[in-house]
Amino acid sequence: MPRWEDVLAPPTRAVLAARAAAAGRLLEPGSGLRVRAWLSAGYLVADRVGRTVHAADLDTLWRAVAERGARPAGWRPLGGARTTEFVEPCDDDRDLTAAAVWCAAVARTEPDAHLELTLPDPARSRVVRVTIASGTVRATALDALEPVTRVRIDGVGAAEAAHHLRARTPRTPGPRP
Repeated sequence: MPRWEDVLAPPTRAVLAARAAAAGRLLEPGSGLRVRAWLSAGYLVADRVGRTVHAADLDTLWRAVAERGARPAGWRPLGGARTTEFVEPCDDDRDLTAAAVWCAAVARTEPDAHLELTLPDPARSRVVRVTIASGTVRATALDALEPVTRVRIDGVGAAEAAHHLRARTPRTPGPRP
């Protein structure tokens, strides 16, 4: 059975490198941690003095980050009412990469969070339902009856989650199909 993040995209070297770059952008600048892909075997997290730990997946990566006292930059706790929010994604794979890294960070940073995200597939032939609950992340690919063009976030703290995703996802100008 594939890891949850591999439901979003197979773990090729390019995908792992993109996820490592997204994790690096999400980290607090003062953390002194660097994340890079390690062949097709996961990630390496290195601190300022060069101590390195291998992380086989995004969950392990964020556990290693937390053990070194770091957290996502600009993190605000996910609180508030249960709502449904929508976030406009880009037209390419960067959204799924950023969303995968972000979901793993939420599960580690907010272990009591309970959110459900519906992510569009760039090919528009499916959607990916991601559930964050009790510090874990699960993902399921579903056939799309109609094209999904926005990320849907449901749950307590969805407004704050949408704020985090908007702040961390690069935007491309122009009309959406």
